[in-house]
Order: sequence, then C-alpha cells, then structure tokens
Amino acid sequence: MSDWGVLFLLFMIIMTVLALTDFMIMKVTGQDKKKRIWAGVICLLLTPVVFILTGLSVSPFDPSGFGTGMVMMIYGTFFALNAIGIIVVGLFSE
Repeated sequence: MSDWGVLFLLFMIIMTVLALTDFMIMKVTGQDKKKRIWAGVICLLLTPVVFILTGLSVSPFDPSGFGTGMVMMIYGTFFALNAIGIIVVGLFSE
C-alpha cells in the first residue's frame, strides 16, 4: 500500500472513532444541556489518556518514533477540538 493510502486509512479511522464518540455522547446526554457540557469536559480531560494510548498502540509499527509522535499529536488535537466542539454545542443549544 502506498504512503498516501496508509495516510488516508489512518485519517478515516480517526474520523470514525471521533464520529462514534460524538454519537455516543449525543445518545447518552439526549437533550440535557448540563449533561452535554459535562460530557465535553470529561472528553477534554480524557485527551491525555487518548494521547498516551495512541502512542502505545502505534509505536510498535514505527521504530524511529517520529511518525508515532505525529500521529499522537494529530489524534490528540482532533480529540481535544472535538471535546471543545461538544462543549460549545452544549452551551449554545436550546
């Protein structure tokens, strides 16, 4: 598989996991504004755990470590931005 194919596959996996996270949060919180804000805060607090787990799961495939660090930063950033988005939706929804 080419490098672009691997990058696309990784991007699709990350977006699928984020979409499933959003779906679970919206399903659990329902229409409750407070629960949605708290769910976003909990996701924001779980970002370092996601960062570490990403590094532990990707590092066996990258012996040099630079690619692992980049994947950790990208996924950690997306997860944090997703959590901030959940908080914003909770604040401004009716």
